[in-house]
Formats: sequence, structure tokens, C-alpha cells
Amino acid sequence: MSPTTRREFLQATGLGAAGVATGGALLAATRGEALPNPKVDTALGATDGHMILPNRPGDAPVYIFGFVPVPFSASVSTLTNTYKGKAQTPAPILAFRQDTDISLRLTNLGLVGRPDLADSHTVHWHGFRTPPALTDGVPEVSVAVPLQRQFTYFYRPHDAGTYMYHCHFEDVEHVQMGMQGIVLVRPSMGDRFAYNHASTAFDREFAILIDEIWTAPHDNGEQIQETIWTDYDPDYWTLNGRVYPQTLLPNDDPSLPNQPISSLVQCNAGDKVLLRLANLGYEQHALQLPGIGMKVIGQDATLLRNALSGADLSYRTNTLYIGPGEARDVLFTAPAYSSDRPGGTGSRGPYNTYLFKNRDAKKLTNAGGAGLGGMATEVRVHQNALPAQTTPNETYA
Repeated sequence: MSPTTRREFLQATGLGAAGVATGGALLAATRGEALPNPKVDTALGATDGHMILPNRPGDAPVYIFGFVPVPFSASVSTLTNTYKGKAQTPAPILAFRQDTDISLRLTNLGLVGRPDLADSHTVHWHGFRTPPALTDGVPEVSVAVPLQRQFTYFYRPHDAGTYMYHCHFEDVEHVQMGMQGIVLVRPSMGDRFAYNHASTAFDREFAILIDEIWTAPHDNGEQIQETIWTDYDPDYWTLNGRVYPQTLLPNDDPSLPNQPISSLVQCNAGDKVLLRLANLGYEQHALQLPGIGMKVIGQDATLLRNALSGADLSYRTNTLYIGPGEARDVLFTAPAYSSDRPGGTGSRGPYNTYLFKNRDAKKLTNAGGAGLGGMATEVRVHQNALPAQTTPNETYA
């Protein structure tokens, strides 16, 4: 059985253009049309692997734990033989329509780098309101999945917004090691809205998981050494598991086989762009987009609008603050293209460049190396040369 590619997985779960026909997780884009909600089956494997970061001694990869997309109905032995040791970071973006019945099957594949460890794993949907207790993913009060076992979680999300998911077994270690991802819950009024309100309409969306990496426990874990977690001292700051200039590479770039999700934002002039930002690191961050104003419309999967009076509680800012475990939904309108602004030219013509970055200079380095690095990426505004977006975080040559 050949491994499933990211594109095949996106199509199978509905994140590709075939989503409507297959009854997948993300239905084709609509504008205000309420669509039926087919039951969704999706699956993840829990295992280990490696990620690539610059300025590492000897260019050594970084050991990680993580999730990998797998077929829903395959046996444990088949999944183990095919996907063990192929964790990706961050975990796949999951997207579902509001009030959909979701079955998420988790298979604990085991670890290649540490076969002596028999850690259990879970999926905890961070911020999800009123989950079934059995499938909440907190092992002390629900279920953890032992080595070489499967468990199927059931969800029915009633509230649209941006959520996170992560392993909750020994979560300080497992989350830092990479077992984390983003969940998008689509509102019933259509997939081109962040919430069930016309003011949240968008043309393009980009889900960006914010994190920082302390490579010491990653290295120690692979070398069977202990880590004193109270000495936490990160040396990399990432957007979707990448640091600048990796953040500018397209989706599925072959140089980053286990970091497939790009952080590059590409849009046309005049597009309404939705940034779905989630922080599963342990530090607060202040993010800026000089030259483009940002409007915060949602916070922690909640529309910023008074539920009783309907008063608009959204706000405009040039610095976005986001703490550990928090999510923000941010809209901006791409400015007109100007030949007088910095930019470049690609196969789709010229574009202007705006830097989306952390305000803290320390977090704009890669292990303290020279030059721009860390938590930074680009917003590229094209001259209306890009086609309509079909999947979140879509990149173009």
C-alpha cells in the first residue's frame, strides 16, 4: 500500500475540490447557501519523525512526535507498516461544517526513534464546547489510546470558529514535541464566512499555527536523556512548523517533507483575507503586518459581536496579541498593487510584499543566527492574477 499524499488526503477528507462529491470535511465554497451535512469519517496516526530547521549543528534534523493523515478503514498493521515514523508538523488542518457528525479515528502507531517508549496518545479538541466526556481526550477522565490500538472519537460541533487540537497525554511534552493542529468549523450560512454573520465574509483564508520550539528536549528525547522542563528556553519560533525563510516555500515543498503546510499568504488586490491564528506554544506573541490594517472579528471560536444587542465588538489593530491556547480570526483587505512598493515577480506576474512578523526581535532569529528568521512570513498582493482559492492555505507558483 503506497503512502497517501497530502493532496490525496485533502481530497479524501473534503479539503480538496472534490469535497462536495465525496461528502468530505470541507464542502465547496459557497456564498450564503446552507448545504446538507454528510457524516464525516477521518483518521490520524500518532507516531514520530523529524523536522528540518536551519542553523542546526551539522544540519541535524529535529526529532518530533506528531500526527499523520491516514485512511479511515485500514487495519492497525497496515497503517503501522505504511505510516510509522512519518509524523508531520503541524498536524493536518481539519475542517468541518457546523452540526456535522464527525468520526475521527486515532491509531497509535508507535515510535521509530524511541521503540522503548509505549506512550499512549489522545486527541483533545481545545476550546470545543460541551464535548462528549468519553471523547474529550483528557486521559484522566476519558480515554487514551495505547500502543497499536485504535479509538474513534465522535464530535458534533455546534459553534463555528477556529479551534485547535492536540494530544493531552503527558501534554507538556507531547504538545511541544509537535502533536498539535488547527480545526476549522464552517458556519451553516456558507464556507466563505468565518461565522454566521455577513460581516465575516472572505475571499481567501489561511490557517496559521503559532508555536515556539525548544530543541533541547527534542534532542534529549531521541538520545534517551532527561529534560528539566522548568528550564524552558525556546530557540526557534514557527508559523505552521516553519521558520523564515522556510515560511515562504509553497505547500508540499520537497525540501520539507514533514512540514507540508505553507505560511505564505498570496492574494489579489482587493481580496478580503481571513487569517485563522492559533497559539499552542507556551509564550505570548505580538504579531504585526506593517502597511496593512488588521481587523479582529473573532476570538477563541467566538464572534466578536454582542449576542443580545448585536453590537459590533470587533476591533482594528496594528499589533495582534495572542497568548498560549488562544485563537484569533483576523480580516484584512488586500491593498491595491503599486509598482512603487517592494515586491517581486513570479510566474503569475508582479506582486507587492508585506511582512507578517513577530514584534519581538529575539523571535525573528533562528537559534540566534544572523539575518531574518523565526516567526515571519510574507503577504504577497498580486495584480488579480490568482484564481479563486479552493483549499485553505493554497499556494501558487
